[in-house]
Amino acid sequence: MTDETHAAPSPLDRAADAISVASDFGVVWIAVCVLQVLTRRRGLADAVTRLAAAGFVSLALTRILKHHFGVERDLDDAMARRARTPTSSRFPSGHTLAAFTAAIVLPTSGVGRAAASAFAAKVAWARVRVGHHEPGDVLAGAAVGAAAGAVVVVGLDAIQRARAAGR
Repeated sequence: MTDETHAAPSPLDRAADAISVASDFGVVWIAVCVLQVLTRRRGLADAVTRLAAAGFVSLALTRILKHHFGVERDLDDAMARRARTPTSSRFPSGHTLAAFTAAIVLPTSGVGRAAASAFAAKVAWARVRVGHHEPGDVLAGAAVGAAAGAVVVVGLDAIQRARAAGR
């Protein structure tokens, strides 16, 4: 290990760790849904449905793609950070994929979607900063997550319209 490994973390390292940990297991997105329900921006059933759809789709895609590509991680740098070290393969970034899926599916407005997408971009940056991913990993995760989120929104909106029409 190098002396750099033992150096005190910089403010950017601490920020990256915090963002990475906040994105673990969808914690930040659960908090978003709770706030939406408490502020009456979304009903409980709709919030739970959207959270579950985003979570299921992002988890399924992450598992399928990581299994398919199987790119091993270089854990030397990652082990020096506080963020939980993943045991899965590196490509694509599952945290980033999930963040971009949720950023498209959960917000109730364009402004909310922009804010959520900005946070998702910070998740991508944090995953590289903490040493768990290469830039290509997070770019792939962002692209797949955004596309998946768009498909989920179209599907959920179609279901909602069909229910409203009484079908």
